[in-house]
Amino acid sequence: MSGADVCVCVHHSWRVEDWSACSRSCGSGEQIRQVRCVQKTGPDQVDTVTDDQCAQPPPSRRQACNTHACPPVWSAGPWSQCSRKCGKGVMKRAVACVSSDPGSYSRVLPDASCAALPKPSSQDTCMIKRCHKQRKAQWFVSTWQPCSVSCGKGLQLRVVKCAEKDVAGKYRELSAKKCQHVPKPSMELQQTCVLSDCPVASPPSRPDWYSSPWSQAGGVQVRSVQCLVRGRPSSGCVPQMKPVMSQACNTAFCPQPDKKDVMCKDHFSWCYLVPQHGVCNHKFYGKQCCKSCLHTNP
Repeated sequence: MSGADVCVCVHHSWRVEDWSACSRSCGSGEQIRQVRCVQKTGPDQVDTVTDDQCAQPPPSRRQACNTHACPPVWSAGPWSQCSRKCGKGVMKRAVACVSSDPGSYSRVLPDASCAALPKPSSQDTCMIKRCHKQRKAQWFVSTWQPCSVSCGKGLQLRVVKCAEKDVAGKYRELSAKKCQHVPKPSMELQQTCVLSDCPVASPPSRPDWYSSPWSQAGGVQVRSVQCLVRGRPSSGCVPQMKPVMSQACNTAFCPQPDKKDVMCKDHFSWCYLVPQHGVCNHKFYGKQCCKSCLHTNP
């Protein structure tokens, strides 16, 4: 086959891309897509050519979407100027419920039409700059403090402080030099206070020696001596102050016994105490308690 008989066939076609997202969510938006006229130059290769080389009319590159009407929305205007040049002020703006269809003039609707949507605030706080604080420092006198005692006569004190009163009505203490421009008040800062009489305290009980009455037996009298505090035994008494527990009595000589009674014997029931007190050498006790003294002599 000669070169004149060779047929070169070139095929042109339209290549279409996917639609883009809709330009509006409501109120007639638009979608676009890319449409190209291409010719195949290889098994998997194409080249873009001018649209007029494709025999068929091109597919549409635009289409309408989301054509349903838009719901009403809140529309907020610009903020006004701050109501104060310094410190905390207020700024305001207009907020209305309006139709949101594009391509038409917004129409103001009743607020009830936007009830399903949160309404933007129409007022807010603002501050351009802080105001220069003008302190009104002055001297303040405190109330009297409670009496220094719970009964009887005591003292009450109060103080004079430099302070300022804030917007909440509370006092804030300052250094004394902040009140130099105000004369400090001259007044009594203490006074006596008299409360009800204090109860008389009973003196504390002290241990002391307590003794029983003397026994009535003749010759030697005995008694018990105890250290007590409020009727109870104690060890707090001074030993040197302890009273004696026995003493001699009826020391006059008894009549001489008859010759037949000359034998040594005890004439009293208490004779056993005579040796214990070491008075056997006494003329009376030695004779009247001869038997008891005899047993103790070596």
